[in-house]
Amino acid sequence: MSFTEARYLEGNYTLQLWVRVFASDFAAAAARRSGIRLSRDSVIEPTVGVAYLMQNVRLFGSDGRALNLLPCGMKRVNDMLWFCLMAKQAESPQKTKMRNTIMTELFSDQVNVVQTLDGSTRTSRLFVRGDGAKALRQD
Repeated sequence: MSFTEARYLEGNYTLQLWVRVFASDFAAAAARRSGIRLSRDSVIEPTVGVAYLMQNVRLFGSDGRALNLLPCGMKRVNDMLWFCLMAKQAESPQKTKMRNTIMTELFSDQVNVVQTLDGSTRTSRLFVRGDGAKALRQD
C-alpha cells in the first residue's frame, strides 16, 4: 500500500504531494522499472525513485493536459520513504485529476490511497491496478 497526501495551497495555486511508501517494496518496483539491480539493503538512488514516481503519479488539468510535477524532497523514516512532489499553477482539486499506478505492476493487490486536503475539506480516493485518472475531489 502507498499513501499520498495532496494538499492544495490556494494562495499560490500549488498542489503539493507527499507520497509515503514502504522502502523495500518501492525500491523493488523502481529497480525493476529502471532495469537496475537492487542492492541487498534495498536502497535505491533518489533519482531512480523520483523517476519512477514521475512515471506513475500523474496529474491532469481540466483540459486533460498533464501538469508538470517537480520533486521537492525525499526522506527516509525507518521502513518508509517519503517523497515530495509539487505542481505549480494547478487548478483546484475539483478540476484536477490524478492517476496513481505506484507498484501496481509488481503487486496485483496494490492499493494506493490518496487523501486530498483542500481548506477544511478532506477527500480520499483509492487507486488499484487498472484504474485510470480520477478527480481529486468531487462535490
